[in-house]
Amino acid sequence: MENVNKKIKFGTDGWRDIIADNFTFENVRIAAFSIGKYLIDNNLTTKGIFIGYDNRFLSEDFAFQSGYALSSMGIKIFYSKESVPTPVTAFMVLDLQLDGAIMITASHNPPKYNGIKFIPYYAGPAEDFITKEIEKNISFYLEDEKSLPKLKNYDEFLQEINYISDFSKYKEHLLEIIDIDLIKKANIKVIADTMYGAGSVILTEIFNNDLNLKSKIFNNYRDAFFGGKLPDPSIKNLENLKNEIIKNSFDIGIALDGDADRFGVIDSKGIFISPNNVISIILYYLASVKNLNGNQYNAVRTVATTHLIDEICLKYNINLIETPVGFKYIGKQIREGNTIIGGEESGGLSIIGHIPEKDGILADLLLLEIQSYLKLYKNNLSISQYLEKIYEEFGYFYSERIDMKVPFDKMNDIFDYFKNFKNSTINNVKISEILTKDGVKLILDNKSWFLIRPSGTEPLIRCYIESRNEDFFNNLKKYLLKKFEELKK
Repeated sequence: MENVNKKIKFGTDGWRDIIADNFTFENVRIAAFSIGKYLIDNNLTTKGIFIGYDNRFLSEDFAFQSGYALSSMGIKIFYSKESVPTPVTAFMVLDLQLDGAIMITASHNPPKYNGIKFIPYYAGPAEDFITKEIEKNISFYLEDEKSLPKLKNYDEFLQEINYISDFSKYKEHLLEIIDIDLIKKANIKVIADTMYGAGSVILTEIFNNDLNLKSKIFNNYRDAFFGGKLPDPSIKNLENLKNEIIKNSFDIGIALDGDADRFGVIDSKGIFISPNNVISIILYYLASVKNLNGNQYNAVRTVATTHLIDEICLKYNINLIETPVGFKYIGKQIREGNTIIGGEESGGLSIIGHIPEKDGILADLLLLEIQSYLKLYKNNLSISQYLEKIYEEFGYFYSERIDMKVPFDKMNDIFDYFKNFKNSTINNVKISEILTKDGVKLILDNKSWFLIRPSGTEPLIRCYIESRNEDFFNNLKKYLLKKFEELKK
């Protein structure tokens, strides 16, 4: 057991692992005990903890075991009666004024994975100092199993649970942020793929009961195997959505990942809009149409996210804040106030007035509002046509992420090589700036840039590339692929 348990690694997104291998009831209880010790040591035990879970295999049982562990430490438990999205779990922390929450999810990982995530009292991703303390507690319990708290009588625990089945306040909150009258007036035809995930019930209720949309929702039931695909709303996993849009002339198609904290969208032309471009479109809409602009506001993006956001901020006099990769950094800025939008290229987004946690349902509803606006006031432009108008105003941005396999023993050499690249040139364009707040980011004189970051778990370096010139983008990509092959030998 000791060798298995020592593989528990609790980061900002919690701990994810393979079900029945490392992700067992026993190890989940150890992770929950470690969260409980953090709560006790920091005097955060007076209000209770909400426990949510997604549609993965055994998620509700893992959730019960988490609650069982915390309850045995004297912590009050509020347990969801049904699977819920991660953003709903985060929202419940604020709604019930709790000390935090646990979410059982492995997000968009393969079906054989599950995970446990801690959401602190502020309803956003746990910051590093919190997860380090939880990891320290995990090590403490693993090194001395006799120190593990004693589990109370199980029947006693079952009698003490506070069951939660009403999540209407989350929906009410979303509908206060979204212009539902505009969406109803436009009467757009919408299709959604909830990818068998935890957002299925809530999105269906909003469509049918609150927006009265002409809609179709598919894959909106539990399938722990996610139809044989990853529950990730990427272009390769949304082919069926695209085909339905084209076949039946839908105005827009939206999607959610397994725990509904990430979004996907395909417009009426069958064009997939990347998260980079979705964030830019929503920021542009909020600044130009909703009049959220001026230097009292911020927009927050990670180092890996498109600089189109910067250009929009420049026009509308919005402060641009760049963070390391990870929504925990964005969430922190949102908590400090006046952040119009925070987003990352991997598909996480939240806006002013909402929780400091990424929310795919919110993002999708914002896209429905924008499509409604385009239908009523912009000659029924598609989302991709709206993006084209934005490009015409600010210039084109070509972006891509490439994952490059690199042996662990070569990684430091590669990072050191690019750290010392200042005053050099690539394809006759000078390197103007090198940033090292997260990986190594090189900015060129022509405003092109690339970022390299280690994956953290695999022998991979993630390389993000962006340029405003298509030819230069292609040449920069070729250069980097060739250079990586040279450096990893």
